[in-house]
Amino acid sequence: MKSKQEGFLALEAVVALAIVCIALTAMVTCLSGLKKLEQESSQRANQALAYRMLKECPVKRVKVRDHEYVLTGKGDLYDETQQKICQK
Repeated sequence: MKSKQEGFLALEAVVALAIVCIALTAMVTCLSGLKKLEQESSQRANQALAYRMLKECPVKRVKVRDHEYVLTGKGDLYDETQQKICQK
């Protein structure tokens, strides 16, 4: 039979392992959220740049990174790569 002390050590090891698993899961979740936030922020900055260039320069179409943008008749920014109107 195991002594009580060995039982407590095994329980402590299981609790420590559970804490490490929870911490790793939380870290991965946070990092993936940050990556998504960074991508959205970069996309908004690219769209703002394209909008300003289209408004201020005498061009019909602008390519920023891998997206092509044009202004619609209503003055909205249209992303031809994703085929959708961008949010303001």
